[in-house]
Amino acid sequence: MMDLIYLDTCSTTPCREEIVSEMTKFMNHEFGNPSSPHIMGKRAKKSIEQATQAVANHIGAEKEEIIFTSGATESNNLAIFGSLDYYEQAPVNVIISPVDHKSTVDIGKELTRRGIIVNKVDVEYNGRISIQSLKEQMNEHTRIVSINYVNSELGTIQPIEEVASLCKEHNILFHVDAVQAIGKLTIDVKSLGIDLLSLSGHKIYGPKGIGALYVDSKIRKQIRPILFGGGQNSLRSGTLPTPLIVGLGLACDFSFKAIKSNYQNASLLRDRLLEKLKDSGIKFNLNTDLEVSVPHIVNLRFEDVRAEELINGLRNIAISSGSACNSDSLEPSYVLTAIGLNENDSNSSIRICINPSLLPEEIDSAVSYLSEKVLDIQYLKRNIVY
Repeated sequence: MMDLIYLDTCSTTPCREEIVSEMTKFMNHEFGNPSSPHIMGKRAKKSIEQATQAVANHIGAEKEEIIFTSGATESNNLAIFGSLDYYEQAPVNVIISPVDHKSTVDIGKELTRRGIIVNKVDVEYNGRISIQSLKEQMNEHTRIVSINYVNSELGTIQPIEEVASLCKEHNILFHVDAVQAIGKLTIDVKSLGIDLLSLSGHKIYGPKGIGALYVDSKIRKQIRPILFGGGQNSLRSGTLPTPLIVGLGLACDFSFKAIKSNYQNASLLRDRLLEKLKDSGIKFNLNTDLEVSVPHIVNLRFEDVRAEELINGLRNIAISSGSACNSDSLEPSYVLTAIGLNENDSNSSIRICINPSLLPEEIDSAVSYLSEKVLDIQYLKRNIVY
């Protein structure tokens, strides 16, 4: 059996062996509760402090500004719900992007149910938000703007600095879901003007079940907790999972050191992928605008080939049709329809996410498998006699 070529790192990544090894130590031997006063508790607490510093370094923050969560979904919930008082209602409003991750979009649905106005900024054909639309929707009742740094389906990079500047001008909190940006782009929350930022471990070759929320110390008192308990952190109670936090810290450390080389490698591999697809003779259309996107993510579509049929028919390649959180839905991608694709084109679109560590030969093999399957599907559809 041939090795599987994994092209779905936007959904999740394998945990690095070095990280698994270190985490195992904290599960089997250094298992102390970091809140305990004895020596094992103190050792666990010190390890958490070191990991916290690594996370902070990755985004240009102070370690006191890092709050550990179960993942980016919880971080997004804490950031957005935490920016609102319990009984606030319209005209209080928040602004989100309709092409952001489902964890943000669904928060918007719940806020609407509670009586908060949720405004969705317009999106351009390339997946970037419209700054003009954002300006028009901001007012004195806007509490927070929440935008994904990098779109998980298209790879589009949002104009974060412009959004941050507008938020500062109107005294509005700015939250960034940076799950797909961490490890791909250099991020400095201070220079960018970001108030809150979400990240997740399993997107950067770390463990699942751990994430973090950066909260700028200047706005800390404006955010309220949504979980209550032992008070391990003023904004997030719960026993700190030492192994997972250590794993996230190591993942951030590895990721931070390799950003530039990984970006270069991903660029070369993406260009090779597209060139080989062209050479194969298969017609395809790009949904991703390469000029405003990270090289790690490519979204494209083939004529007369439904994504579901293609993905299920591949045995040597792992790709997806979009966010893993929407994979069970039969509806066309809300991201692709938002940028103007019709239902048929949306349902024919696939997402390829590139691991920068892949070899050029693996990209060549992937294109070979992919093109062969596409041709098979097209041939069958065009030669069916009714």
